[in-house]
Amino acid sequence: MIDLIDVSKSYGPGLPAVNHANLHIDKGEFVFVVGNSGSGKTTLIKLLMKELDSTSGQIIVSGERLEGMKHRRVAKYRRKLGVVFQDFRLLKDRNVYENVAFAQRVVNRPTRVIRKRVPEVLQEVGLAVKYKSFPDELSGGEQQRVALARALVNRPDILLADEPTGNLDPKTSEEIMKLLEQINDRGTTVVVVTHNKDIVNSMRKRVVTMHEGSIISDEKEGEYHEA
Repeated sequence: MIDLIDVSKSYGPGLPAVNHANLHIDKGEFVFVVGNSGSGKTTLIKLLMKELDSTSGQIIVSGERLEGMKHRRVAKYRRKLGVVFQDFRLLKDRNVYENVAFAQRVVNRPTRVIRKRVPEVLQEVGLAVKYKSFPDELSGGEQQRVALARALVNRPDILLADEPTGNLDPKTSEEIMKLLEQINDRGTTVVVVTHNKDIVNSMRKRVVTMHEGSIISDEKEGEYHEA
């Protein structure tokens, strides 16, 4: 499903942000990527999103090599991905329904499909009754649920979450992680970048630890240990 083969990413002189990383993630896995600030976690996610190009090595996702991928192909590749960020990135001038529907409109889904699918995914994340609300009328946890719904509406094979609980209180963080676990249980591959030690250690998933750009450990039912 996801393979990184001797992947490095440099922004300039000095230590690479990602340094000779090798990683294999099977379809349907749930993987935490952890490490201190500056360890390379977010760069790794951006490489998988094809937001950045690797300096060297190979990245293969669902059988597609990312290096050398033509620009017109990138948009189609990204349709296989759902992405959730710490800062939600919602459209402030559109309500919940329109924020989620937007993700379908950009890939030219027919209106009848949008009208059916958006309420389904809002139900999945527990926001069916809030479909007319605007982002500034929602709590942080509710905004992250909208972001999750938007990421899931096109039924992606892979969900990438970069610090999805970074702005949330512990109870809300736990609720979001339970949602991610349910999404994974339905067959979606989930990769979560986080510095939330309590969540990682409570969930007992696979844990990949990065330090100064290198992957220094990979544990099947791991814990978050400071590098």
